[in-house]
Amino acid sequence: MTNLERTLKQMKIGHTGITWGYDLNSVEQAVKDVAELGYAAFETFGWIIEPYEQTKPGGFKGLIDKYGLPLGSVYCNTDFVDPADARADIEQVMRWARLAKTLGAQTLVLQGAGKRPPEGYDYRGLAAVFSEIGRRAQDMGLLAAIHPHTGTLIETQDEIRAVMDAIDPTAVFFAPDTGQIVKGGSDIMAVLAEYGELVRHVHLKDYIGGPVERDSEGREIDRSGYAGYTPVGYGVLDMKAIFEFLGQIGFDQWVMVELDATAKSPRPPREAAEMSKRYLEETLGQTFTQR
Repeated sequence: MTNLERTLKQMKIGHTGITWGYDLNSVEQAVKDVAELGYAAFETFGWIIEPYEQTKPGGFKGLIDKYGLPLGSVYCNTDFVDPADARADIEQVMRWARLAKTLGAQTLVLQGAGKRPPEGYDYRGLAAVFSEIGRRAQDMGLLAAIHPHTGTLIETQDEIRAVMDAIDPTAVFFAPDTGQIVKGGSDIMAVLAEYGELVRHVHLKDYIGGPVERDSEGREIDRSGYAGYTPVGYGVLDMKAIFEFLGQIGFDQWVMVELDATAKSPRPPREAAEMSKRYLEETLGQTFTQR
Protein backbone atom coordinates (compact mmCIF):
# COMPACT_ATOMS: atom_id res chain seq x y z
CA MET A 1 0.00 0.00 0.00
CA THR A 2 1.40 3.41 -1.00
CA ASN A 3 1.62 6.49 1.21
CA LEU A 4 -1.18 8.08 -0.84
CA GLU A 5 -3.44 5.12 -0.26
CA ARG A 6 -2.70 5.28 3.47
CA THR A 7 -4.01 8.84 3.48
CA LEU A 8 -7.42 7.87 2.08
CA LYS A 9 -10.04 8.23 4.78
CA GLN A 10 -11.51 5.01 6.10
CA MET A 11 -15.17 4.74 5.14
CA LYS A 12 -18.09 2.78 6.56
CA ILE A 13 -18.64 0.30 3.73
CA GLY A 14 -21.62 -2.00 3.37
CA HIS A 15 -23.21 -3.84 0.45
CA THR A 16 -26.70 -3.79 -1.03
CA GLY A 17 -28.67 -6.97 -1.64
CA ILE A 18 -29.52 -6.63 -5.32
CA THR A 19 -26.54 -8.67 -6.53
CA TRP A 20 -28.36 -11.72 -5.10
CA GLY A 21 -31.74 -10.84 -6.58
CA TYR A 22 -34.87 -8.84 -5.96
CA ASP A 23 -37.18 -11.14 -4.04
CA LEU A 24 -37.76 -12.42 -0.53
CA ASN A 25 -36.16 -15.78 -1.25
CA SER A 26 -32.76 -14.26 -2.05
CA VAL A 27 -32.47 -12.05 1.02
CA GLU A 28 -31.13 -14.50 3.59
CA GLN A 29 -28.32 -15.68 1.33
CA ALA A 30 -27.44 -12.04 0.62
CA VAL A 31 -27.30 -11.13 4.31
CA LYS A 32 -25.28 -14.28 5.08
CA ASP A 33 -22.71 -13.63 2.35
CA VAL A 34 -22.38 -9.91 3.07
CA ALA A 35 -21.83 -10.65 6.77
CA GLU A 36 -19.34 -13.45 6.17
CA LEU A 37 -17.35 -11.33 3.72
CA GLY A 38 -16.95 -8.71 6.43
CA TYR A 39 -18.93 -5.81 5.02
CA ALA A 40 -20.11 -3.48 7.75
CA ALA A 41 -23.82 -3.20 6.92
CA PHE A 42 -26.58 -4.15 4.51
CA GLU A 43 -29.09 -2.27 2.38
CA THR A 44 -32.27 -3.54 0.81
CA PHE A 45 -35.61 -2.25 -0.43
CA GLY A 46 -38.57 -1.07 1.59
CA TRP A 47 -40.70 -3.50 -0.38
CA ILE A 48 -38.44 -6.32 0.85
CA ILE A 49 -38.28 -5.52 4.57
CA GLU A 50 -42.01 -4.96 4.91
CA PRO A 51 -43.30 -8.34 3.64
CA TYR A 52 -40.30 -10.12 5.15
CA GLU A 53 -41.22 -8.68 8.54
CA GLN A 54 -44.83 -9.73 8.05
CA THR A 55 -44.39 -13.24 6.66
CA LYS A 56 -41.05 -14.74 7.70
CA PRO A 57 -40.50 -16.30 11.15
CA GLY A 58 -38.56 -13.86 13.30
CA GLY A 59 -39.03 -11.08 10.74
CA PHE A 60 -36.25 -9.00 9.25
CA LYS A 61 -34.87 -8.16 12.69
CA GLY A 62 -34.42 -11.86 13.34
CA LEU A 63 -32.56 -12.23 10.04
CA ILE A 64 -30.01 -9.47 10.59
CA ASP A 65 -29.53 -10.51 14.21
CA LYS A 66 -28.91 -14.10 13.10
CA TYR A 67 -25.90 -13.00 11.03
CA GLY A 68 -24.83 -10.04 13.17
CA LEU A 69 -25.16 -7.60 10.26
CA PRO A 70 -26.65 -4.12 10.80
CA LEU A 71 -29.20 -2.68 8.40
CA GLY A 72 -27.59 0.59 7.35
CA SER A 73 -30.13 1.93 4.87
CA VAL A 74 -33.40 1.21 3.09
CA TYR A 75 -34.06 1.98 -0.57
CA CYS A 76 -37.45 3.59 -1.15
CA ASN A 77 -38.59 3.84 -4.75
CA THR A 78 -41.66 5.90 -5.67
CA ASP A 79 -44.13 5.71 -8.54
CA PHE A 80 -45.62 9.16 -8.76
CA VAL A 81 -44.84 11.61 -11.56
CA ASP A 82 -47.51 14.17 -10.72
CA PRO A 83 -46.74 15.63 -7.25
CA ALA A 84 -50.47 16.19 -6.74
CA ASP A 85 -50.83 12.40 -6.85
CA ALA A 86 -48.03 11.64 -4.39
CA ARG A 87 -49.94 11.07 -1.14
CA ALA A 88 -49.99 7.29 -1.42
CA ASP A 89 -46.28 7.22 -2.23
CA ILE A 90 -45.43 9.49 0.68
CA GLU A 91 -47.36 7.32 3.11
CA GLN A 92 -45.76 4.18 1.71
CA VAL A 93 -42.28 5.63 2.18
CA MET A 94 -43.12 6.71 5.72
CA ARG A 95 -44.41 3.23 6.50
CA TRP A 96 -41.07 1.84 5.31
CA ALA A 97 -39.31 4.56 7.32
CA ARG A 98 -40.99 3.56 10.55
CA LEU A 99 -39.96 -0.04 10.00
CA ALA A 100 -36.44 1.00 8.98
CA LYS A 101 -36.09 2.94 12.21
CA THR A 102 -37.09 -0.04 14.34
CA LEU A 103 -34.52 -2.14 12.45
CA GLY A 104 -31.71 0.30 13.18
CA ALA A 105 -31.26 1.87 9.74
CA GLN A 106 -29.85 5.38 9.42
CA THR A 107 -30.80 6.44 5.89
CA LEU A 108 -33.72 6.36 3.46
CA VAL A 109 -32.59 6.33 -0.17
CA LEU A 110 -35.25 7.99 -2.37
CA GLN A 111 -35.72 7.18 -6.05
CA GLY A 112 -38.04 9.04 -8.41
CA ALA A 113 -40.56 7.24 -10.59
CA GLY A 114 -39.15 4.52 -12.83
CA LYS A 115 -40.05 6.28 -16.06
CA ARG A 116 -38.53 9.10 -18.04
CA PRO A 117 -39.98 12.60 -17.49
CA PRO A 118 -42.49 14.07 -19.95
CA GLU A 119 -41.29 17.01 -22.01
CA GLY A 120 -41.19 20.19 -19.98
CA TYR A 121 -41.45 18.36 -16.66
CA ASP A 122 -41.35 20.73 -13.68
CA TYR A 123 -39.03 19.31 -11.02
CA ARG A 124 -40.11 21.76 -8.33
CA GLY A 125 -43.08 19.61 -7.36
CA LEU A 126 -40.92 16.47 -7.12
CA ALA A 127 -38.41 18.40 -5.02
CA ALA A 128 -41.17 19.61 -2.69
CA VAL A 129 -42.41 16.04 -2.11
CA PHE A 130 -38.90 14.76 -1.41
CA SER A 131 -38.35 17.68 0.97
CA GLU A 132 -41.53 16.76 2.84
CA ILE A 133 -40.39 13.16 3.13
CA GLY A 134 -37.01 14.38 4.35
CA ARG A 135 -38.53 16.55 7.06
CA ARG A 136 -40.74 13.73 8.26
CA ALA A 137 -37.76 11.35 8.23
CA GLN A 138 -35.71 13.78 10.32
CA ASP A 139 -38.52 13.92 12.86
CA MET A 140 -38.00 10.16 13.22
CA GLY A 141 -34.22 10.45 13.52
CA LEU A 142 -33.49 9.32 9.94
CA LEU A 143 -31.78 10.95 6.98
CA ALA A 144 -33.39 10.93 3.52
CA ALA A 145 -31.32 11.36 0.36
CA ILE A 146 -32.19 11.48 -3.36
CA HIS A 147 -30.76 8.78 -5.63
CA PRO A 148 -30.41 9.43 -9.40
CA HIS A 149 -31.07 6.33 -11.51
CA THR A 150 -31.09 5.61 -15.23
CA GLY A 151 -34.54 5.23 -16.74
CA THR A 152 -36.19 7.36 -14.05
CA LEU A 153 -37.22 10.98 -13.59
CA ILE A 154 -33.68 11.77 -12.39
CA GLU A 155 -31.05 10.41 -14.77
CA THR A 156 -29.00 13.16 -16.43
CA GLN A 157 -26.90 15.91 -14.87
CA ASP A 158 -29.49 18.49 -15.89
CA GLU A 159 -32.21 16.46 -14.17
CA ILE A 160 -30.09 16.05 -11.06
CA ARG A 161 -29.54 19.80 -11.04
CA ALA A 162 -33.23 20.52 -11.60
CA VAL A 163 -34.33 18.59 -8.52
CA MET A 164 -31.35 19.32 -6.26
CA ASP A 165 -31.55 23.05 -6.88
CA ALA A 166 -35.24 23.01 -5.90
CA ILE A 167 -35.13 20.97 -2.68
CA ASP A 168 -35.01 22.29 0.85
CA PRO A 169 -31.32 21.51 1.52
CA THR A 170 -31.91 21.31 5.25
CA ALA A 171 -34.54 18.60 4.80
CA VAL A 172 -33.38 16.17 2.13
CA PHE A 173 -29.94 15.35 0.80
CA PHE A 174 -28.05 13.64 -2.04
CA ALA A 175 -27.32 9.91 -2.48
CA PRO A 176 -25.25 9.62 -5.67
CA ASP A 177 -24.88 6.26 -7.37
CA THR A 178 -21.48 6.54 -9.02
CA GLY A 179 -22.15 4.02 -11.78
CA GLN A 180 -25.70 5.11 -12.54
CA ILE A 181 -24.57 8.73 -12.95
CA VAL A 182 -21.80 7.76 -15.38
CA LYS A 183 -24.05 5.39 -17.33
CA GLY A 184 -26.57 8.25 -17.53
CA GLY A 185 -23.97 10.30 -19.42
CA SER A 186 -22.64 12.57 -16.67
CA ASP A 187 -19.20 13.22 -15.21
CA ILE A 188 -19.33 11.76 -11.69
CA MET A 189 -16.64 14.06 -10.32
CA ALA A 190 -18.44 17.14 -11.68
CA VAL A 191 -21.70 16.02 -10.08
CA LEU A 192 -19.98 15.33 -6.77
CA ALA A 193 -18.26 18.71 -6.87
CA GLU A 194 -21.57 20.48 -7.51
CA TYR A 195 -23.49 18.82 -4.67
CA GLY A 196 -20.78 17.49 -2.37
CA GLU A 197 -22.01 19.40 0.64
CA LEU A 198 -25.33 17.54 0.39
CA VAL A 199 -23.95 14.00 0.02
CA ARG A 200 -25.21 11.81 2.87
CA HIS A 201 -25.13 8.35 1.27
CA VAL A 202 -23.25 6.73 -1.62
CA HIS A 203 -23.94 3.75 -3.83
CA LEU A 204 -20.48 2.71 -5.00
CA LYS A 205 -20.91 1.17 -8.41
CA ASP A 206 -18.48 0.76 -11.31
CA TYR A 207 -19.41 0.93 -15.01
CA ILE A 208 -17.93 -0.85 -17.99
CA GLY A 209 -17.78 2.41 -19.96
CA GLY A 210 -19.09 3.78 -23.24
CA PRO A 211 -22.58 4.76 -24.32
CA VAL A 212 -25.53 2.47 -23.79
CA GLU A 213 -26.05 0.27 -26.85
CA ARG A 214 -29.46 -0.96 -27.97
CA ASP A 215 -30.68 -3.71 -30.27
CA SER A 216 -33.06 -3.30 -33.22
CA GLU A 217 -36.05 -3.37 -30.85
CA GLY A 218 -34.62 -0.68 -28.58
CA ARG A 219 -33.63 -2.99 -25.74
CA GLU A 220 -30.39 -2.27 -23.93
CA ILE A 221 -27.52 -4.57 -24.86
CA ASP A 222 -25.95 -5.72 -21.61
CA ARG A 223 -22.21 -5.97 -22.24
CA SER A 224 -21.25 -7.10 -18.73
CA GLY A 225 -24.04 -9.33 -17.44
CA TYR A 226 -24.70 -6.71 -14.76
CA ALA A 227 -26.69 -4.16 -16.79
CA GLY A 228 -23.39 -2.64 -17.94
CA TYR A 229 -21.91 -2.47 -14.45
CA THR A 230 -19.03 -4.44 -12.99
CA PRO A 231 -17.46 -5.15 -9.59
CA VAL A 232 -15.82 -2.11 -8.03
CA GLY A 233 -12.36 -1.48 -9.47
CA TYR A 234 -12.97 -3.38 -12.70
CA GLY A 235 -14.62 -0.60 -14.73
CA VAL A 236 -13.82 2.92 -15.88
CA LEU A 237 -14.58 4.94 -12.74
CA ASP A 238 -11.69 6.50 -10.85
CA MET A 239 -12.51 5.05 -7.46
CA LYS A 240 -9.46 6.58 -5.81
CA ALA A 241 -10.60 10.05 -6.88
CA ILE A 242 -14.08 9.35 -5.53
CA PHE A 243 -12.69 8.28 -2.15
CA GLU A 244 -10.36 11.26 -2.06
CA PHE A 245 -13.33 13.55 -2.66
CA LEU A 246 -15.36 11.87 0.08
CA GLY A 247 -12.45 12.34 2.43
CA GLN A 248 -12.14 16.01 1.52
CA ILE A 249 -15.79 16.71 2.38
CA GLY A 250 -15.52 14.78 5.65
CA PHE A 251 -18.07 12.20 4.56
CA ASP A 252 -18.92 9.85 7.44
CA GLN A 253 -22.12 8.11 6.34
CA TRP A 254 -22.63 4.79 4.53
CA VAL A 255 -20.86 3.82 1.32
CA MET A 256 -22.83 0.88 -0.08
CA VAL A 257 -21.16 -1.27 -2.72
CA GLU A 258 -23.73 -2.25 -5.34
CA LEU A 259 -23.87 -4.41 -8.46
CA ASP A 260 -27.05 -5.09 -10.43
CA ALA A 261 -28.00 -8.75 -10.88
CA THR A 262 -29.33 -10.10 -14.16
CA ALA A 263 -30.09 -13.56 -15.52
CA LYS A 264 -26.74 -13.34 -17.34
CA SER A 265 -24.57 -12.42 -14.35
CA PRO A 266 -21.19 -14.06 -15.13
CA ARG A 267 -20.32 -15.20 -11.59
CA PRO A 268 -21.99 -15.99 -8.27
CA PRO A 269 -23.04 -12.93 -6.23
CA ARG A 270 -20.66 -13.68 -3.37
CA GLU A 271 -17.69 -13.84 -5.73
CA ALA A 272 -18.59 -10.45 -7.23
CA ALA A 273 -18.94 -8.89 -3.76
CA GLU A 274 -15.62 -10.41 -2.75
CA MET A 275 -13.93 -8.92 -5.85
CA SER A 276 -15.15 -5.45 -4.91
CA LYS A 277 -14.02 -5.87 -1.31
CA ARG A 278 -10.59 -7.11 -2.34
CA TYR A 279 -10.09 -4.08 -4.58
CA LEU A 280 -11.17 -1.69 -1.84
CA GLU A 281 -8.82 -3.35 0.65
CA GLU A 282 -5.78 -3.93 -1.53
CA THR A 283 -5.91 -0.87 -3.79
CA LEU A 284 -7.61 1.78 -1.66
CA GLY A 285 -6.49 0.55 1.75
CA GLN A 286 -9.98 0.36 3.20
CA THR A 287 -10.68 -1.73 6.28
CA PHE A 288 -13.99 -3.36 7.05
CA THR A 289 -15.42 -3.19 10.55
CA GLN A 290 -19.01 -3.01 11.74
CA ARG A 291 -19.84 0.28 13.44
